[in-house]
Amino acid sequence: MSLIDSLKQNYQVVGATAPYPTPQNLRELRGLLRQACLNRSVHQDLPYYCNWYSEYLTKVHNDENRSMSKTRGKARRMWAEQSLVYQDLIQLLSELSTELPGRDWGRLEEATDSLFELVDELLEAVQEMQDWTVSEEPRCLKCGWNGATGHCPHCQVQVLKPVRTFATQVNSYVTLAPHQSVVFTNLLSVLEGERDVSVLKAPLQKLASVYQDSLRELESAQHLEIARTGQENIYDALAGVSQMLRVFEDSDAQHLEDGWSMIFQADRANLAAVEEVNSGAGAVAAAYEIIRDQISLSNE
Repeated sequence: MSLIDSLKQNYQVVGATAPYPTPQNLRELRGLLRQACLNRSVHQDLPYYCNWYSEYLTKVHNDENRSMSKTRGKARRMWAEQSLVYQDLIQLLSELSTELPGRDWGRLEEATDSLFELVDELLEAVQEMQDWTVSEEPRCLKCGWNGATGHCPHCQVQVLKPVRTFATQVNSYVTLAPHQSVVFTNLLSVLEGERDVSVLKAPLQKLASVYQDSLRELESAQHLEIARTGQENIYDALAGVSQMLRVFEDSDAQHLEDGWSMIFQADRANLAAVEEVNSGAGAVAAAYEIIRDQISLSNE
């Protein structure tokens, strides 16, 4: 993840004057602040460094938030907590950059102590996130329990391998068709660890049946481009259903994320196809109605 790489790498702060040491990471910066408090002396570059890191962390946080805020389940909860630490760090460093020249040592010592704690919290949170998102060990998606049995005794749900890669591009705020909406609602509850994965089986089977019915209805209009396009997209959606059902074979929640992405994008492709077609002609109108009903943006 770019966040982890950014925090662990060394980065050169430009614009400071030599020979004062340039802090290559947050640990070095807090060390310089501690030294300043002990020596009762503030180098002219130290406020600059605090401001530079405040601005840098703001950029990193904003970049990460664009993707991490669209994740689901425990990863999203972990990011929400990590984001709060980020914001506290950014604010504290910004305040230090303006307060250092005043040499209020009582306040500066208190702020430096807070900085030590926040940096440790952030690095721990980053490591926890990394461990969660790269692990393929089955666990409860709510509390993280990973005991010997297949069900969490605390949350009463089947343990699953967590999602490692989120399809954040499928988080557009659209109203889903009824059967897709049921699948998505249950998907969210499963990835949050609120419900057992078994609640997805029936809705997925029903959605597959709806797609199969649409395919059969489109067979008589295969000579039309919209019908052929619709069939291709429905086949892609059915592949997504099959992908999601693989979770019942190996307990890997990544199949749920990947399969939903396939379904979502296939339905969006059919929606785009329908919006481009003039539904006036009779045969075209029939195919148009079949596809439109299957991906209807109404939940009624």
